[in-house]
Amino acid sequence: MLLSLLLILVITALGWWIAQATAAGRQLGTTMLVLLLGLLVSNISGVQPEPAAAAWVNGPLTSLAIVLLLLAVDLRRLWPEARRLLLPFLLAVLSTLGAVLLGGWLLQPLLGSGRGVLAGVFTATFTGGSLNFVSVARALQPPESLLAVATTADYVVFAAWFAVSLWLGRQRGARAVAAVAPSQALPMEAVDGWWQGLVWGSALLLLANGLTGVLQRLWPALPAILVLTTLTLLAAQLPGASSRRGCYGLGLLLIQPFFTVMGLSSSVAGLLGEGLPVLFYAALIVTLQALAVLVLRRWRGWGMAETLVASQASIGGPSTALALATAIGRAELALPAVAIGLLGYLVGTYLGLLAAWLLAT
Repeated sequence: MLLSLLLILVITALGWWIAQATAAGRQLGTTMLVLLLGLLVSNISGVQPEPAAAAWVNGPLTSLAIVLLLLAVDLRRLWPEARRLLLPFLLAVLSTLGAVLLGGWLLQPLLGSGRGVLAGVFTATFTGGSLNFVSVARALQPPESLLAVATTADYVVFAAWFAVSLWLGRQRGARAVAAVAPSQALPMEAVDGWWQGLVWGSALLLLANGLTGVLQRLWPALPAILVLTTLTLLAAQLPGASSRRGCYGLGLLLIQPFFTVMGLSSSVAGLLGEGLPVLFYAALIVTLQALAVLVLRRWRGWGMAETLVASQASIGGPSTALALATAIGRAELALPAVAIGLLGYLVGTYLGLLAAWLLAT
């Protein structure tokens, strides 16, 4: 586990350094760089993070990063942005469900008896993220080989769409950042007071874990992320905002290992051969969803950043939507991204089971 954590740390640090020290790196951003570096290392060397290391990064560390990022957000400025994300997100979810059903029908000869399971897990993960993927997979209990291929396809397709979204968002980045008044923009590089931010974040994380344990005795299916986010948002409105000024910069740094693990966990070679139809199915779903939201964006007049973040909330969940919002310089979309992503958590499992039932063979 220690070697895996060291590898994740080295790749993350290298991506951060390239993003800070080179012109090309500044254009790509840390998030995209660590994702690409992880993919490169994994698919050249075959090295993947140990499950315990990946679980620690994707669990406690990412939870702490989300807490820190949300502690920098003022709820009073966010409703106009959150309202603009709702319709693009609903469109993304409906487009995903339609693409799953259409793709499952068209690819039936290639997918065979696994069509229903794949429809279920892909609907779940592409309307709310990995949490729903795991939930539906546990309910459907697919063969381990099929689950491994589906997991890898999910990561690869997510990584590709995240990279495209980041590129598209950065094309409009200068305009988007200029539209945010200096008094309303969050400090993108703030590092002062990082230790105070760490105290805030650690305390809230411990409190949320304890509260989750109590509440789940009453409601076992309660998502822990819902408790964590709600508690953090309440704390973010408390007096003493100056003691939280270092939260955002520290959270932005700590969320990067999540994407390093995403890259390291994606074995492209494993999808070739028998896994190719599964990859094609996943790619078709995300492509159709992306085309739908981008076409309707122009018709409805939605902003590019809002549309991309809403789509990412559907495809990857709240943490990836949060990372995309911050990476393209739209920090004021951070909380709406998480709020919309949580809606995906609530509906993704049910939609996944529905899709699996509709395409069961």
